[in-house]
Amino acid sequence: MPVTTGFLVVGIVATLVALLALVFDGVFDAFDIDLPGDGSVSVLAVTGGLGAFGWSGVALESLADLPPWATVLISLCVGVVIAAGCAWLTTVLRAQSTPDGAGTVAGLAGVTGVMDTAAVPGTPGVVRVLYAGSPRTLTAHVTIDVAAGALVTVTDVVSPDVVRVTPEQA
Repeated sequence: MPVTTGFLVVGIVATLVALLALVFDGVFDAFDIDLPGDGSVSVLAVTGGLGAFGWSGVALESLADLPPWATVLISLCVGVVIAAGCAWLTTVLRAQSTPDGAGTVAGLAGVTGVMDTAAVPGTPGVVRVLYAGSPRTLTAHVTIDVAAGALVTVTDVVSPDVVRVTPEQA
């Protein structure tokens, strides 16, 4: 049974670290391992592999009557496959993002929204828009006075959280 305890500890610790990394997004990014080229190994890939190693070891010890070396070898293979899959998925997802981050809201131009707060030139307001099925609240710059509650159209995306708007013509 001592081998099962080791697998259980590895599985639990890896799962807890993965959950913390997901809940506190970005906190563990400092521990990512940079590889030559565009690759890196994320904390989630490492904890995914370790978790798969630990939990598959527990399952094998509980369900199969294998010698300890076989259990460790099979669990190690499972962990490596899962870690490689997590690393590949991380690489693919990171390649889809844009360097300035504006790519996610670049399609906002032409979208209609409602001003939550009044805005005057030089003093931005807040606009509420529906984008990709989700409500977004953005900082809105204007060239003429716009009252709260007015319908506006996004004319330009300045940054991921800042847009230029003009009032809708009545």
